[in-house]
Amino acid sequence: MTHTTPVISGILLAAGLSTRMGEPKQLLPFGESTIVETVVDSMLGAKFDEVIVVVGHCASQIQEQLSERPVKIVFNPNYQDGMLTSAQAGIRVLESSDAFALMLVDQPFITSALIDQVVDAYVRTDKGIALPSYNYKRGHPVIFHRRYAGDILALEAESGGVRTLFKRYSDDIHYVTVDTDRVLRDIDYREDYERAVKENRSIS
Repeated sequence: MTHTTPVISGILLAAGLSTRMGEPKQLLPFGESTIVETVVDSMLGAKFDEVIVVVGHCASQIQEQLSERPVKIVFNPNYQDGMLTSAQAGIRVLESSDAFALMLVDQPFITSALIDQVVDAYVRTDKGIALPSYNYKRGHPVIFHRRYAGDILALEAESGGVRTLFKRYSDDIHYVTVDTDRVLRDIDYREDYERAVKENRSIS
């Protein structure tokens, strides 16, 4: 039986209100560009067959920042109802993908190499979900076989979101152990951002 490589779409959830930050974190300066561009570039550099960016809050500015990049932009009209609606908006535009990965815009430390580690593991495993784990904590990206699209689309706002699938389908998850907390770290507050910028300067 020939094993063809599955077509995997990367979906970036970039529609949020950034209420805790007080300004749209997607557009905050980071490295040579902005947080959203940093994450998109890591996704474009990884083994995704397409990159879908779900926008909502500040959609036109984000679209403007990404206008030179080969990404599919999807507007989520319900972005104020939370991240689940953005995941659903991204999944609705999938066409011929065999699998999809969910990523968060506030995780600029996730490199193309880390994404590929999860993609490669997903391709090799016979499980339907693959995700990175650091110190027994689940991180991103999370890759789902397309058969889970219906489950996610059926979730209600008060369901607890996509992570409820991890309990329901725990025996179909392949955990990819990584040696860095980059797969966990996100930027919610001003101090997270300042620390991230400092640290990024010291690595680059």
